[in-house]
Amino acid sequence: MFKKTLAGMCGLLISLAACQSPDSAQAEQHGAQETSAVADTVKREPRPKPEYYNFKGVERKRVYICMDATEDTFHQQHDCPVLVTCKGQFRNLILARAIENFDRYNCETCSADLGYIFDETYAPY
Repeated sequence: MFKKTLAGMCGLLISLAACQSPDSAQAEQHGAQETSAVADTVKREPRPKPEYYNFKGVERKRVYICMDATEDTFHQQHDCPVLVTCKGQFRNLILARAIENFDRYNCETCSADLGYIFDETYAPY
């Protein structure tokens, strides 16, 4: 019985070792791709705090923000392509707090319909 268990364990270890063949060429290519991707991103300064906003009626709406220092937008969708590229942490908070405490503007990809919040000429009532 011990021989069968030992033979089974050896077979399992051999099959696992066969699956773990390291390919240094692929690892080098992957590292080069990451380096070029980082070089392609453009660091920009965040916009100044919004001077005017009127979110009457949607102030309790929940939005997502990226806690990266260069990000200055809020998102309505958790799977927004812009939000997915965030390198920092995500936060889910109410719209009023995102604008007042974190100085965020609306994302043009997923929150374009909330652009009226920053329009001084828009009168909802």
